[in-house]
Amino acid sequence: MRHYFYSAIIFSFLLLSSNSYSADLENGKKLFKSCTLCHGAVGQGVKGGDFPKIGGLPEYYLRHQHDLFVEEKRFNPAMVTIGRMDTMSDKEKDDLNAYIASIDIQKEAPTLTIPTFAGNAKKGKKLYKGDCKTCHGRKAEGKTKKKAPPTSWQYSEYLLRQIDFFKDKDRLHDNDEEDETFEDYSKEEIVDILTFISTLDDE
Repeated sequence: MRHYFYSAIIFSFLLLSSNSYSADLENGKKLFKSCTLCHGAVGQGVKGGDFPKIGGLPEYYLRHQHDLFVEEKRFNPAMVTIGRMDTMSDKEKDDLNAYIASIDIQKEAPTLTIPTFAGNAKKGKKLYKGDCKTCHGRKAEGKTKKKAPPTSWQYSEYLLRQIDFFKDKDRLHDNDEEDETFEDYSKEEIVDILTFISTLDDE
């Protein structure tokens, strides 16, 4: 009887401990209001390449990018200031990122259409499998271990803009200063890759 009594106490303690560290989605939703000016009411982003769709992105990626902006390894002072990203507690970061990750774009914005490029998807598939699949996954679903985001449902214009940043060393690809993944690709080949990636969202 005593064994069951102590087991119950331990179980209750563990349950309370786990709940105390769970994200507060309502608080995350409040914090997200400062993000909506650029990223949209449900994180749907803006067509044109400037502001990506972030609703539904995995927490591991959101937190990593949050830290990069605060550390100025990615540069957007206005976003850091307006979003209060540099003064958030760890708990607030967890709440915000958990809320963004919980957004179901298909449910919240069912009529949203993502403009894509009209390149050669067949050629793009071959190129994607050569350099991109290892980190971003077979269907561009992203990989936690690599801290690589899903890209299959992202705006092609935004992805192209980020690749240009990678090529110009204005942003690190794979957190590697020596990375040269895109150096030998022509603009046409990159468009082909992005065209292929955009077809994966329909699978």
